[in-house]
Amino acid sequence: MIDFQKLAGEFGTPLYVYDAEKIRKRIDKAKRVFEGLDAEIVFALKANSNPALLKIMAEEGIGADVVSRGELLASKMAGMKRILWNGNGKTHGDIVHFTNQGVDTVSIDSLQELPLWDGIDVVKLLRVNPDVDAHTHPHISTGLKAHKFGVPIEKVETVADRIDGLHLHIGSQITEVEPFVDAYSKVLECAKQFGFKHIDLGGGWGINYEGKELDIEKLQAAVSGMFSDFNGKLISELGRFIIGPAGYLVTSVVSVKPSEKIFIVTDAGMNALIRPALYDAHHGVIVLSGTKKTATADVVGPLCESGDILARGRKLEVPIPGTAIVFENAGAYGFSMANNYNGMPLPAEVLVDGDYVKLIRRRQSIEELFTNVKM
Repeated sequence: MIDFQKLAGEFGTPLYVYDAEKIRKRIDKAKRVFEGLDAEIVFALKANSNPALLKIMAEEGIGADVVSRGELLASKMAGMKRILWNGNGKTHGDIVHFTNQGVDTVSIDSLQELPLWDGIDVVKLLRVNPDVDAHTHPHISTGLKAHKFGVPIEKVETVADRIDGLHLHIGSQITEVEPFVDAYSKVLECAKQFGFKHIDLGGGWGINYEGKELDIEKLQAAVSGMFSDFNGKLISELGRFIIGPAGYLVTSVVSVKPSEKIFIVTDAGMNALIRPALYDAHHGVIVLSGTKKTATADVVGPLCESGDILARGRKLEVPIPGTAIVFENAGAYGFSMANNYNGMPLPAEVLVDGDYVKLIRRRQSIEELFTNVKM
């Protein structure tokens, strides 16, 4: 068990903590879904791009799914061998940069983008939109025709001779198998029709934030049966599934403020973990040192925003001010979406691997906030 209070004392708060062994176990669980198939897993760096964490994944044979030059650099620093380039805003300059860096597989988001790749020797995957409802939050649903990503699947026939395969991604944090089965079956049928040998299945496997998660055994059975006679290569882009449960945000309790309700005020706000404010996302809260009194409370940050709430209406043991509390499942879209609002520095990050503890990103200093300012 990780001693979060000790880490808070040693490295300060807010602090992101990652469990290396849990990352490895999540990778093993993901690999089992594709047993017996010609498949590879790439990690979506948008979920977390710390090279020290990516290095663990590279050692487990995981590649990279990148959308920017910054993410490409992180993947290279970590030694990731297989790199897939995603995104819907690629420029000519980006194409030159990425291909010079050896990136050989690309997801093409639109028919308008396709001419940029004419004459370039890469594996070209056209992102298709299968018009499938992912049954997830609207901000992270991407598979309907109303969304900005991809092209309608019926348009494939117009460019089939210019591409090598198909890509889909219907959304994130999907906890039902049926949307995947629906989307995969449409893309598989299309791939067989045109003889494509590459299918990128995207990601979106939902984790257990508040009691519901994707049934991996059921997904494995569906994938195994569906693709058993597919004579080609599968790619899976996983981010949250691998890193989400392996990360924690540790924050110190500044005060407990009684009002019409109880507010537990911490030194981490939506600058450190924006998901609750952005998506009304739920993260489990662990009180490390409590008063033995239970109350329904909001856990809030120090920012000058009424929306700076990390947990709303939770029944918790009232913590002792000065001690730490921990937010679970914070490894994905935690640090990667952290920001400097209200002049707050970015948190530190620590990796725990058994008895080994390492600072993998030092806390940003106040002075570094203004390093690039010219007066």
